[in-house]
Amino acid sequence: MARTSVAAQSVPGAGLKPTLTAPTVDGDVVPVGRYYLAVVNAGSGAITVTVQTPEKVSGDLDVAERVVAVPVDPVPTLIPLSSTAYRRPIGGPDPGRAYVDYSAVASVTRAVVTAP
Repeated sequence: MARTSVAAQSVPGAGLKPTLTAPTVDGDVVPVGRYYLAVVNAGSGAITVTVQTPEKVSGDLDVAERVVAVPVDPVPTLIPLSSTAYRRPIGGPDPGRAYVDYSAVASVTRAVVTAP
């Protein structure tokens, strides 16, 4: 199975109840910029969501990945996708987008949202 490309849902002036869907074990490909990843964990314990950072500083220093703990909660945890460090490099797969990994996917749903 390959990573799933997740389309962003735009929040209109009247508000939005985002459509949440389950991630796959291979993770997601998401847009970077004025976007948020909304994650709901209905499982039995906390999970971690990792936004990969392929960027390097000074050509050889790795930028630490963003690791977010998501507790069991019906309210979404919002993870900003605004850092340019998340962008996949030009010339490789999914240029300009970010890779997101989940420590568990059972009972987890997510959506990407953006505001105008």
